[in-house]
Amino acid sequence: MFCNAVVSSTRVPIDGKPPITPVRLRRFIAVAGLFALVAAGCSSNPGVDDEATTTTAGATEDSIVESGPTTTVERFLPANVGDGTFTVGTLFPLTGAAAEAAPAQTAAATVAVTEINEAGGVLGQEVVLLEGDAGETTDTINQNADRLLIGGVDVMIDTSPAELSASVIDKIIATNVVHFSPTNTAPELTTYPDSGMYFRTAPSDVLQGRVLGNIVSDEGAITAAVIFRQDAYGEGVAGAFRSAFEDLGGEVVQFLPYPVEQESFDAEVGLITAARPDAVIVVGLDESGAILSAMIDQGIGPSVQSVFGVAGNANIGNRMVDPSTIAGMKVVVPANDFSTLTSFTARLATAGAGEAFTTGPETYDAIVIAALAAEIAGTDEPSAVAQQINGVTREGQICVTYADCKALIEGGDDIDYDGVASPYDFASAGEPSAASFRIATFDGGVFVNPDLDEYVFSR
Repeated sequence: MFCNAVVSSTRVPIDGKPPITPVRLRRFIAVAGLFALVAAGCSSNPGVDDEATTTTAGATEDSIVESGPTTTVERFLPANVGDGTFTVGTLFPLTGAAAEAAPAQTAAATVAVTEINEAGGVLGQEVVLLEGDAGETTDTINQNADRLLIGGVDVMIDTSPAELSASVIDKIIATNVVHFSPTNTAPELTTYPDSGMYFRTAPSDVLQGRVLGNIVSDEGAITAAVIFRQDAYGEGVAGAFRSAFEDLGGEVVQFLPYPVEQESFDAEVGLITAARPDAVIVVGLDESGAILSAMIDQGIGPSVQSVFGVAGNANIGNRMVDPSTIAGMKVVVPANDFSTLTSFTARLATAGAGEAFTTGPETYDAIVIAALAAEIAGTDEPSAVAQQINGVTREGQICVTYADCKALIEGGDDIDYDGVASPYDFASAGEPSAASFRIATFDGGVFVNPDLDEYVFSR
């Protein structure tokens, strides 16, 4: 728990590679007195069980977002009121199963802060970057979130999955810090009671469902059957698909929810077979392998029937005894076409990203958007920054770099930052109403064939 957290004043290296230019990091020595107070609080009430339950993160976004525990730091740390220096904290998976994503995210944060500082910083001061490990347990992410909050961050860039992010969202908001996710697509976050302090550059899964409806209609389907897991993820995507598809004149002939623990799908597939739809939409996770196997057994597999999946099905070839049986299946995934972003990816590679850039653009854009909001607000006080974030992305003069946007702000102009990943056009809930999506196709192998990729942009 937090009482045993180690305070670090150095930046966590990724693969031993330094940033392209030095980024000033705030030291934590000044908060030693606060640590003493917190330590006293940890031991002052021996009758209270302070042990936190550790949760290991899964690889999905399907868990329901729930309030995290009130922690020591939340009880003792006063609300952030700003100090004139815009400070960015990051919670990236530096360790654990998802650590392969961290180099791109860390490089993106480094590039963003470096370029902001080269353009004059925020409010005339250099931006400070503090790094923390999201790890894969609630213990790890909470210890690092506490450390960053004590370090005085104004915005927390968090790329952890939904179940880990849920364990820190309340404490981040309670300390008046902006919580910003480049990766979390969980639909329930749209309506989470976040006091206007939670934002994301990742599109909600609901937008994914709308895009899927457009794609299926464009491919000529008039009727469709939908089978989906009965949770926030499945219901959100399936409902958005149905609405979009019917708005375009399509008919959903079967709309079949199933409990998330279900293992056999013969009955549901039998109903789909009887309905004879033009297309079948599978909205699931690993259990989609069993659904597809049942479809193949009943003669309506992807080789004879148009079948579409979602981001949760992108690696479903691993669940098939014979992956060639799902050749022709298409999945729709939020993604960027990196062949069009070569200048940006070169900057990330120089900063240590290697050859993988996934979620780098969204991470970079989150930091730039927050920094521009602080410039407009004229303060680093987080709630004032939060009030400007949506407006940064819409209804102004278009600009595509921090330097250009900052010049427009200084000239008295309203801006519309069109980011590396997307123009965004944030909705009132603080999330994109526009995003890029990849249409990936299985052609007989375990994985989709990137040579068959198509990209669409949806508003």
